[in-house]
Amino acid sequence: MIIDVLIVLIVLGAAWMAFQRGLIQPLLAELLALGTLLIIYHNRSGFLALTGAVLHANAVLAFFLALILAAVLGYAGAQVGGIIHKMPVVRGVDGFLGLWVQTIFGIALCYLLISGMIVMDKTFTPISTPTVNVSQLQTIERQLSSNLFTAGLVDSHDLQPYQAQATKAGSVQLADLPAIGQFQNIYKDFVKPQLAGSRLAPAVMSIGHRIPGLGHLTSKDLPKKR
Repeated sequence: MIIDVLIVLIVLGAAWMAFQRGLIQPLLAELLALGTLLIIYHNRSGFLALTGAVLHANAVLAFFLALILAAVLGYAGAQVGGIIHKMPVVRGVDGFLGLWVQTIFGIALCYLLISGMIVMDKTFTPISTPTVNVSQLQTIERQLSSNLFTAGLVDSHDLQPYQAQATKAGSVQLADLPAIGQFQNIYKDFVKPQLAGSRLAPAVMSIGHRIPGLGHLTSKDLPKKR
């Protein structure tokens, strides 16, 4: 399964990076990159308003801009960490600790990615018709906004006309909603079957939810294979 291959690549890649670079260099890069994304996520309304005013960006473009900013700051962190890694006084301990910490970080990253897929499952699976009413539209917005990786799919400003239309007409076409309709099809046709058939996702979720601060979703929240 593709998701299992992705999990193996992420975890082994994190462990290999630690073997090559130790703890400090990749950790600084990860902290700056992930920290940037978390700050933007918790202040997403202001970030969306800023990118919209300056660059006329919608939610999807703002999401990619956030990724670019995180990548730039992560690169800066890697450069500083590389200088520290070369110091003889830290090399031995840095390499030993790095292998364990980076492996855990790889599992944590997989947990966050799969958590985003689970949020999409909880959002889209209950919808059985091509239209949604205003209550369902508000639920979609609230659920997708609750996760770091799915929050970029929704923009309250872009959805306001559709909420007004749903209030007036009783419903709106899900496929007409910016980004959301397309991602629903991608999730149902590709992501959900992959996630339901994954052999490694349950282990990742069982380990990941025990890492403080990551989330409360467990292997029980994964979609079932039919």
